[in-house]
Amino acid sequence: MVDGCEVAPDRVKVYFNLQKDCLSVIDAETGLLYCHAHRVELHNAKFRVQPAGRERVLREKRKNVHAYVIGDCHDIGEVSKERFRLVDNELFEKYSICDCGDKPYDYCEECVPESSDEFRGGYYNPYKYETFVDDIEKTPIFKSSRVILRDKTAIGPHYNIFYKPEPKKKRVAWNKGLRYTFKELRA
Repeated sequence: MVDGCEVAPDRVKVYFNLQKDCLSVIDAETGLLYCHAHRVELHNAKFRVQPAGRERVLREKRKNVHAYVIGDCHDIGEVSKERFRLVDNELFEKYSICDCGDKPYDYCEECVPESSDEFRGGYYNPYKYETFVDDIEKTPIFKSSRVILRDKTAIGPHYNIFYKPEPKKKRVAWNKGLRYTFKELRA
């Protein structure tokens, strides 16, 4: 609590709650439930799957919580076109974050950032994969600079996990930067 307002934890774990059919947000430091939400945005996120939990799912053929995304909490809740700002330290003024015009609201990149081209879809299926995977390429996802998680009630494209792919590292020759090449050393 800061000045009577509840503040979200800095680092959180987010997983899909099977009983409540929404996302559960857990404080990563204390391990206590912070809230339930339909949309959560994380920065510097890591995708985690607990192997023992996955083995149990495969053995019992029954779902349990063993996969989650952990990261810095940036935003919890739906994105709204209308925002409020303080005017003259007393009044709140309503303003719009964008001018969608003729575009549908759920695909406007300003209103719903996960609909932009910089995000990719991802998912996790314990029966097929050991980790979270990219929706199209089926490559493993381990971390991302920005992740948006949504449950099935959120508006926009139909995936539940959106992430910004990490830039691919350039391969460097093993002998780059060495003073001598292998042939020169043998001579």
